[in-house]
This record gives sequence, structure tokens and C-alpha cells, in this order.
Amino acid sequence: MMRWGRVFSWALLVVLVAVLGIAPLLAAPEETLSLAFLAGFKEDVLRANIGAFVQKTGIRVDIDTAPYNDLYKKELLSLSTGARRYDVLFMDEPWVPALASFLLPLGDVVKEVGASDFVPTTLAAGQYDGTQYTLPVDPNVLFFIYRKDLFQERGLRPPDTWADVLRDAQILNDPGKGIAGFDVTAGSDIQTFAYLTTFLWSWGVEILDQNGRAAVDTPAAREAAEYYVNILKYCPPAVRSYTFADVTKTMQLGKAAMAVQWASGARPLEDKANSLVAGKLGYIVLPKGVRRTPMRGVWTIGIAKTTSKRDAARKFVEWITSRDFGMAAALYPATSSAIHSPRVSVLSDPRVQQALPYAPALLQSLRIAKSRPRVPQWPDIQEQIRLAGSRITTGEVSVAAGLRELAASINRIMSK
Repeated sequence: MMRWGRVFSWALLVVLVAVLGIAPLLAAPEETLSLAFLAGFKEDVLRANIGAFVQKTGIRVDIDTAPYNDLYKKELLSLSTGARRYDVLFMDEPWVPALASFLLPLGDVVKEVGASDFVPTTLAAGQYDGTQYTLPVDPNVLFFIYRKDLFQERGLRPPDTWADVLRDAQILNDPGKGIAGFDVTAGSDIQTFAYLTTFLWSWGVEILDQNGRAAVDTPAAREAAEYYVNILKYCPPAVRSYTFADVTKTMQLGKAAMAVQWASGARPLEDKANSLVAGKLGYIVLPKGVRRTPMRGVWTIGIAKTTSKRDAARKFVEWITSRDFGMAAALYPATSSAIHSPRVSVLSDPRVQQALPYAPALLQSLRIAKSRPRVPQWPDIQEQIRLAGSRITTGEVSVAAGLRELAASINRIMSK
């Protein structure tokens, strides 16, 4: 009788669970994904919107953040050692070739996410050797920013060439009023690689030739690097210690007339509570030398090949690349940065263009954006470009010597 009593008790409990919805005691534990993500200015946008994914799917996301350089190292360590720390990974596009062999191909996911709405260059950012390993989430690109009010006062037109920029920087540079003609980074900051590379590209120089050898020690390369050094004369006095944040802050305080900056640094410029130049700025595609070459830097999302949570990971990838998330992220009232959707329908939406006045320039720049060389060695090459740029812009070495050293360093990396 006792055995049948126990059976009856369990049966009664099951009925009560079904009728009254007392599920937590018997439900399977919630599935949780581990996500590697960039710390800082984009993290707040994701955290503010992640609840929509949890509510929709019941899948929780453990967000582990790290600064830029540390993030790459942590992802490489997790993927290459079998540590299996992350299920999904937020990664800068230059990392894709180096990490591709550890990622799950996403060709089938592409068909599910309406990829025809993506700006083509952003989708290409996640491809390597003919395979789609990641999908675009936040397309970054370098574009040109200028003070419309100052240009109108002096009767100047937005610059079309780098020669125009140098001329305008000379005209608008006014140390007495605390206004620099131009604004970039120089010295040892990580962004120095982007500026040196941009000038090299604009002068028709590639980093690698068709044989995978360095192509940076040429007359055109020396002319491009000399331009970089020369225009620093019209930048803020402390430019050689500037960081990404300093470029944005200098523009925000009205202390520079022009700048080249990543789109991810533009949102604070239109923050009326903290920016003295909100509504006074123009945004255009980068000027040209012999060609126009806006550098792209698309943040993408990938799935670890070793994850045991593939279905949940796929759902997260589909959500974070969706139009719904793209709209929510673009319109989120961030004061530090936005996450910009790779979707044409989002960047061209009137609500987004009103909230983000630079959205048209972002979309136009992405359509013609140039990628860094798609080789696994790129992270190491990029660091050598930064070091060379630092030595050149601080006067530690001459332009010619710095480019010779850079070429030798690149060739050593590529020969390994």
C-alpha cells in the first residue's frame, strides 16, 4: 500500500503542476550562452537590449568583456587550446582569417537572416577563403568630419582631396583661439596604424603585393607618410599622445575644424548635452589622393566550432544581426557610441538618420569601403604598422627609414 501511495502522490503532483503551472521544480535548467564581447562603449548598448533576446528565446547570455587587444588574445586562447570558454564571439573583421579554422561555417544561417539587406562589404567582412564564418553586427568605417559653421564663415567647400584638406587645415588652424585645423592620432596609439594605412592606400600603396611581400617601401609610400607628418603641424599640440577618445573629445569641445574618425566615435559629437558642436558638423566620405579608400572595420559575430549549444548560438546570431536589433541599437540613446546596423534598411531609415546625422555618410562609405589584407598574419602586421607610424610621427626615425623597417618587419612575419 505504501508503494501505491507514493505512486498516487507523484501522480497528484504531476496533475497539480499541469493545472497550476508549478513548473520551476521540474523544468530543465535554462540554457546559457557564453559571449566574448568588446568592453566599454558598445557594451552598454548590448546590455540594454539583451533582455529582448532572453524574453524571446528563454536563452540567457553570460557576457564576458575585454578591451580590444585583450579580447583577441582571449578569443584565440579559448578557440585554439580547446578551453571552450566561449560559445559565441564578437570579433573585429581582421581577426576572422586567423580564427576561421576554429569557427562554425554560417552559410546556412546567411539564408535565414535576410542577408540581401546587408551592405555587401559588411557581409564580405565575415568571409575567408570562400566561406562565411561570421556575420556582421556593427559596421565601422573611417569617414571625414568637418565644422560646417567654420567652413561657411571662410567660404570653404567640403574637401574632396587630401590636398584640399591640407590647404583648409592651414587656413582654419588658429592656435590663438584654441582651434586646430585637423585632428587625428599620432605616436603610439593603436589608431595610428589606421591613419598611416589610410594615407598609404590613398596614395595608391598596398600593404602587401600579389606575392604576399611588403609593398610599403616605395616613392608613393614615402609621399603618403610625409603628408601624415606634415599635416600634424596643424593638429592640437598634444596630438602625438592622442587616443581614439581624444580625437572625439577635441571635436566635441570645438577645438578642431576637421577630423578623420571612426563612425563609432561620432555619436558623442551629436550629444547636445555634452557636445559644443552638435548640429554643426558635416560628415562625408574620406577625401582622395589618387583614390578614395575609406577603411572598414566591421565587428562580426561567430560561433565556436566546439560549442555544444549550436542551436542556441544560432538563435543569438540571428537575433543580433536582425533588423529589429539593428533598429533598437541605432536608436538607443547612448552617449558614448552607437552600434550601427549593417543593414541598408536600418541606415537609410528616416528615424535613424534623424538620430544619427552621419548615417548617410556611413552608408555611402561602407558601400566603397576597403578591407585590410585578408591574411591570418594581419594582427601582427597591424601592430608593426602602428610601431612604424609611432616612430615616424614622433620623429624617432625618418620617413624613409621607418618604411624600410616596416617592410622588413612585414616580410619577416609573412615568411613564418
